[in-house]
Amino acid sequence: MNTEEVKQNLYSTLKEIGLSEAEINLYTISLAIGHASISEIAKHLRISRPNVYKVIAGLEKHGLTQFTQHNKYSRKFSVESPTVVLEKIRGKREKISQLDHSLVSALPDLLTMYHQEESGTKIKVLQGREQYLKAFNEILEQEKKEIQYFGSAEDFVNFISPAAEAAWIKMRIKKGIAIKSLLLPSETALAFSNNDAKEMRKTKILKGAWPFVTSFQLFSNKVIIWQPKAPLAILIEDKFIVEMLRSIFDKFWEIQS
Repeated sequence: MNTEEVKQNLYSTLKEIGLSEAEINLYTISLAIGHASISEIAKHLRISRPNVYKVIAGLEKHGLTQFTQHNKYSRKFSVESPTVVLEKIRGKREKISQLDHSLVSALPDLLTMYHQEESGTKIKVLQGREQYLKAFNEILEQEKKEIQYFGSAEDFVNFISPAAEAAWIKMRIKKGIAIKSLLLPSETALAFSNNDAKEMRKTKILKGAWPFVTSFQLFSNKVIIWQPKAPLAILIEDKFIVEMLRSIFDKFWEIQS
């Protein structure tokens, strides 16, 4: 592996564990120069000393900083070994995998709850592309502020067609409805991410998750679970199920970089 590939892999890993561009620059430079004074680091980064301290504070939150044991005016700064970075990325991916498996395991139990008559639970099974599209478009009639989508965008878009997805996005923007998307890695996910700013969307990539073709979409007081291979979708209107899935979504969103 050449030097550029090594640098790119390090950059991607640091980005995934949540470091900012400035923190990544500081880590990378400090890794190369070793122990250095704040003045030396400021020269390498071409920023002021006060800003160096701010970036160091950010790295400290990630547990990636070291200082020599001298008085506070002569201490020198360095960063933790890349082995520490490796431990952190492995820990994050393990948490994502555990949450993913917990969600998959919980779905059968969730679907058995449709007999909750007193809570007003409603479940509807939708089959075929026509019903898919109808349910998909009705989301924009029922949600007014923000939609949340979790799962495989690639499989969903390939099923309904890129044209249908583009039309839906256009209508969503017209209605002023935002969307948060937690997507499995794919070309479709990358394309969405690149267009976030102009399409009223925030996208995060589910790195380290086991691949799957399904997805769910939260809106209003409902959730739709999309399964494009059958194809079928399950529309659930239940306060407790929606609250649980929204909590799962929020937790996944929080731990993504």
